[in-house]
Amino acid sequence: MEDTEIIRLFEARSEQAISETTAKHGTLLHQIAMRILGNEQDAQECVSDVLMRVWNAIPPEKPESYPAYLSALTRNCAVSQYRRAHREKRGGGELAVVLDELSDCIADSEDVEQAVDSRLLRALLTQFLDGLSADHRTVFVSRYIQMLPVAEIAARYGMTQSKVKVSLLRTRRKLRVLLEKEGLL
Repeated sequence: MEDTEIIRLFEARSEQAISETTAKHGTLLHQIAMRILGNEQDAQECVSDVLMRVWNAIPPEKPESYPAYLSALTRNCAVSQYRRAHREKRGGGELAVVLDELSDCIADSEDVEQAVDSRLLRALLTQFLDGLSADHRTVFVSRYIQMLPVAEIAARYGMTQSKVKVSLLRTRRKLRVLLEKEGLL
């Protein structure tokens, strides 16, 4: 079933929308949650929370890219869940590394989730990603939305780890320049 049809099911308040979303995008959502949370039960809970959020958001929301919308919701949900579980013990895992990398672009890693949620920043990030080459965009999204480790990105796209790291560094620098220009830093 196409994403536009699934969104129509949500708008019609049909519970079939949940099962269709799970069938088509459940694996992606689960992978994102697992990379952040590292626990099967927590990942399943996160995906369930995301599906409930989507149910409550559509309508009035009508996402342009349903997979990107679901990925962002899953990422934000998993990050919140991770923070709740690790308030006192910070560090380790891919999440801490990713947030540290993004801290150069967004002032405080504790505010990353809030900043990403703002509509202005989302629009700016969309514009920024649209302006990147396909390779740089794929690497950036794989790292910062899907939370893939550098080694996995390199293996998946036939690159060296050094090339992935350099691509991420240059893309973060471009993003920082854009955010400074727009007055968001």
